[in-house]
Amino acid sequence: MALEIQILFDIAIILIAAKILGEITDRLKISSLVGEVLGGLIVGPILLLVQPNDFLAQLANLGVLFLVFIIGLNTKFDDLKRDVYKGSTLAVAGALLSLAAGFVLGFYIFGSLDVAIVVGVAVASTSTAISLRSLIDVGEFRTALYHKVTVLLTADDVVSILLLSFLTSYFTFGAVEIWKVGALFFAVIGFFFLILTAGSRLVSTTLDVLGKLKDEQILIAFPLVIVFIVAFLSEHVGMAGVTGAFLAGMAMNRSPLAESVITPKMKTIGDGFFIPIFFAYSALALDLTTFAEFWPVIILLVAVTAITKLIGSGLLARIYSMNKKEQLVLGASAIPRGEYSIIAAQFALAAGILTGQIYTVILSFVILSIIITPIVLHLAHRAKA
Repeated sequence: MALEIQILFDIAIILIAAKILGEITDRLKISSLVGEVLGGLIVGPILLLVQPNDFLAQLANLGVLFLVFIIGLNTKFDDLKRDVYKGSTLAVAGALLSLAAGFVLGFYIFGSLDVAIVVGVAVASTSTAISLRSLIDVGEFRTALYHKVTVLLTADDVVSILLLSFLTSYFTFGAVEIWKVGALFFAVIGFFFLILTAGSRLVSTTLDVLGKLKDEQILIAFPLVIVFIVAFLSEHVGMAGVTGAFLAGMAMNRSPLAESVITPKMKTIGDGFFIPIFFAYSALALDLTTFAEFWPVIILLVAVTAITKLIGSGLLARIYSMNKKEQLVLGASAIPRGEYSIIAAQFALAAGILTGQIYTVILSFVILSIIITPIVLHLAHRAKA
């Protein structure tokens, strides 16, 4: 079947808008993610140049896989063992407090258990990329404090992946078979350990062999093959495909080729094409009138979930003898929501769980949380130790 001509125009418009707006927001020291979403908002709901369609939706889904795969490539537990228990405790505490607050607010405001679950999961996870970029902007790069935040965010990534798996499994199996969700949860935990041991060694050895071949591009093809197969298998066992892509990235990051060869190649493909389309496409279904109607709800979500992260991931750090400045910086670094929240919202929208209005509320909340993070983090960084 021939490719529809309109699709070519849609891809061109959405991609150029995402990259231009991403560059602008990046220069303003706001995450390029915000600009990419705004690019989709402008060419979609505002100018009506691009409408949601199945082809763009599939490209956006590939963007999700690239996004979490790259995050997995950069999730190196071997470098974080010293503080892994502290970071995990604080990440889980912040995620659970935010999850509970989001669930309560979602149920109180929208009166639906299913919507409350989606809202809870969407507000529980932190955006690693945005947090680290904001931390670097205030002068913390590869310092002791940067290391502690990295441990916290790495643990938060794992929690976020597990929550996404729970979300997709719950709405796949239903409440009647909730035991399957619990079983899947432990299966994911087991798969994490498997990937970090035998799976990681196998993939690393294979990559080393492939690296000696004359065809240099095989180090693009083979990682993609692994990602797609693991994501495919994940979906077929009831686990989110993004979880499989994340684990595939972790399986590869122990290879000497991961940082020097594979990650740059994947970032070129992902950041240059698929990931901007994912974020821009997420804005095509936004309803501008909803923002005007629900802005108090959006601000309330931002305020409550920011406070829960400051308490759960920040102030609780006191039990590990961290000083006031470290507590505030850890908490502030956990404020921005991003990729995982958008993935959860898109899944729920496609599954008919969310209306366009509620989807707009969640995405607006994500954007606002990203915008305020540099401000809050700057104030926290200036605090006395």
